[in-house]
Amino acid sequence: MQDIEQLLSAVATGDMAAFRALYDLAAGRLLAIAMKILRDREAAEDAVQEAFLRIWRKAGSYDAARGSPLAWMSIIARNAALDHIRRRCPAEEIEAIDVIDLAVQPVEPPDARLGQCLGRLPADQARAIVTMYTYGLSHAELAEQLVAPLGTVKSWVRRGTQSLKECMES
Repeated sequence: MQDIEQLLSAVATGDMAAFRALYDLAAGRLLAIAMKILRDREAAEDAVQEAFLRIWRKAGSYDAARGSPLAWMSIIARNAALDHIRRRCPAEEIEAIDVIDLAVQPVEPPDARLGQCLGRLPADQARAIVTMYTYGLSHAELAEQLVAPLGTVKSWVRRGTQSLKECMES
């Protein structure tokens, strides 16, 4: 099994065989992320297809210093799923999506080290970060979903993100 980072480097040069191998390695995880957001297999498959198109086009912009390749690809898949929601629903309807019910479900981090670091955070910080980044919420939307003051939510995210950064760098 080839290393995902090596495959991304090969994809950046236009290597179709590397792209196929990358797809085989990561498609299941990216589909799981899209399914958690979209809750519709067909829509999730469409989002994953869009994500892989973006990965093909942007493979050369991957920077190992900023995180694991699977985390980078997971963010692309999350964004593709959120874009799918935005295209499907007017902005008013997106606000009505009950994210709290989704956030209660455990979200498997795209990187084992990230999972360990998230586990070390206080529960309120971890929940705020996971919910915010998984569902693409603003601080105000997150505060509304968590039924907490905006300043408190901003502090949870800021402190948690700083702790995650320190943990990931150690």
